[in-house]
Amino acid sequence: MRKTYNVRYEGGKYIIEYSLPGNKEGTLEIDEKNMELDSAKFYKMVFEKVNEEIEIVIANQISTTLDASIVKKGTRVCETLQSLCDDICKEINKKCFSA
Repeated sequence: MRKTYNVRYEGGKYIIEYSLPGNKEGTLEIDEKNMELDSAKFYKMVFEKVNEEIEIVIANQISTTLDASIVKKGTRVCETLQSLCDDICKEINKKCFSA
């Protein structure tokens, strides 16, 4: 299963949400000022209902017309989340779904 999460910037926050319309997973926000991620909510949103091998894609949907510092931080947010997801997916797939 491959799931894509979009990251956008709005009102001083980086917003992460599942890309499918009408999703029931909700959103996760990272405030630009403190750059803290609620890791428990992130894990629950992304990994809680995994029942088959999984791949997560973090898609940077942050407008390049915004201030350069916002875009740069957003790129780092996306890269960090992607790296985190890659590591977690690797462990889940190895421990739960490998024969």
